[in-house]
Amino acid sequence: MTAAPAPLTVEARRILTLAWPVMLTSLNWTILHLTDVIVVGAAGTHEVAALGASRAITYIGIVVVLGWLSGVIVHVSRADGAGDLPETGRVLHEGLALGLILGLASGAILFVAAHPLLRLVGVAPDLAPAAARVVQVMALAYPFQLVSIAASFFLEGVSRPRRVMVVQLSVLPVNALLAWAWSGGHLGLPAWGAVGAAAATAVASALGAFAMLYAAWTLPRAAERGVRRLGDLRWSGVVRLLHFGAVPALASGLELAGFSILIALSTQLGEPTAHAFQIVFSVHNVTFGVALGLGSAAGVRVGNAIGEGVPREAGRRAGIAAGLAALLTGMMAVAILIGIAPIVAIFPAEPAVHGIAAAMLLLWSPFILFDGLQVVFVYALRSMDDQVVAGVNGIIAFFLVTGALGWALVRGGAGPQGLVWASAAGMVTGALLNGVRLWWVSRRMSA
Repeated sequence: MTAAPAPLTVEARRILTLAWPVMLTSLNWTILHLTDVIVVGAAGTHEVAALGASRAITYIGIVVVLGWLSGVIVHVSRADGAGDLPETGRVLHEGLALGLILGLASGAILFVAAHPLLRLVGVAPDLAPAAARVVQVMALAYPFQLVSIAASFFLEGVSRPRRVMVVQLSVLPVNALLAWAWSGGHLGLPAWGAVGAAAATAVASALGAFAMLYAAWTLPRAAERGVRRLGDLRWSGVVRLLHFGAVPALASGLELAGFSILIALSTQLGEPTAHAFQIVFSVHNVTFGVALGLGSAAGVRVGNAIGEGVPREAGRRAGIAAGLAALLTGMMAVAILIGIAPIVAIFPAEPAVHGIAAAMLLLWSPFILFDGLQVVFVYALRSMDDQVVAGVNGIIAFFLVTGALGWALVRGGAGPQGLVWASAAGMVTGALLNGVRLWWVSRRMSA
């Protein structure tokens, strides 16, 4: 006999219990970004513009490999739901192997081809050399970051996201201190500006990778899960993860490429607009962190349902997570609208930069609700083995709609506001496409 579904409030609490550590973990990446923008801002608008331009490709690289590792959390959560503890450990080892391979490969590509890649995505010629130096230093962090991500996905999949949160937040002060010192020439370190902030991230990433591995190694019941049995690595499992993540990787890369096009376009509108768009992007990262936490929780709970043999519960759990995402991101949108001036004032910048950023946030903030929904839908669909369609929907929404519309609007003279409308259109399109797909797949699984 199948157990009765948990009451809505009970399931909502389970989702929030899994989500809030991931939210804070995601905020770690956001705070890293904020810290870099703030401390590098003291070195001048040109340095911030170079930092922002570098992220036009470094963000693509990290998000692509993140997509390729997405199978770790899916397969671990399913095995955990089924009570197959040794399988969770085997997937961890496979994920670590894949993460190291991808980190070395992608880091090498970025290091060697930084300048031509920046020019390819449209970064202004006078800014590309400085941005390329930042990219090359960030490339050194990739192997550490990918190993850390693989371990963190394992911990999230076994419903231990708090360990990930502790590691990430512990590393944050180290990165902040080094970014401040290396960008501005403090504590006896050279004043490297944006390159210094990238060097700080590389050092912090290395420390975080070792700490994340220790968190997995010391997990309760680690022996039963086989976490310490390194000899059971299955290369066929590595290939399985690579195959599962191929479309999410492509989709994630093209989705972020759409936003990278907007970053590149912002550099063509002048350094004040490029700086202002980095401020907007930083605020977006905060709200996206909340959505990412609920998306991760939805993916784990949907995966658990499939592993437990109750696929009918998958759609219900995804729906509860989507409702929570709409509520929380809606509240954040209202908060941003009320507090635009003090939010923008957090970032050191010239008055003209603050004015552009405030005008952009005013238009952009109402649409973050759709961003929250689409993230939950994507994670749920991946756990339902529907990652291919979810990936195609993401490419349509954020590469074709956001990227193409942004290019057309800026070329048509829309200015900074064209960047906002393009971003908003992608969020709405992604929520609609993946929402309809989730409804259809959930009905099929319940039949």
